[in-house]
Amino acid sequence: MTKMGKMVLLTLIIILAGAGYLIYRPNNNVYISPPNPTPLGNPNSYLAGHISIGPFCPVEQVGHPCPVPPEAYTSREVVVYKNDQLTVQTRVHLDAQGNYKIALAPGNYFVQIVPAGIGAGEKKPASIVPNETTTIDFDIDTGIR
Repeated sequence: MTKMGKMVLLTLIIILAGAGYLIYRPNNNVYISPPNPTPLGNPNSYLAGHISIGPFCPVEQVGHPCPVPPEAYTSREVVVYKNDQLTVQTRVHLDAQGNYKIALAPGNYFVQIVPAGIGAGEKKPASIVPNETTTIDFDIDTGIR
């Protein structure tokens, strides 16, 4: 194998290892159950919400906020924990407008946005009721001043 071929192979291995780590990295020693590809529970019971993120420029004028780049939303996940607040039930990425909707079985859960802005991010309680949508919104402070 040529020197160039070895460099390409080594680069490819490093990229794949890094991607694998990012996908399967530990999350604060929390047990993460494998994602469930099918809707969880009653397909008519949902957890939904909108995330507000900002500010995105050092000086925002009242009534004229800086636009939020779509990747500020899509790079974040909604993490739903079982009632023990440790075991992950499911996790989904936000859409490009900062919205989410997850089918869940009726019950009590906790919800968190990861990564949050400043700090670890609040875990909010969520009670899912049969055939209803429970709405939980979040505000994320980027810390830009």
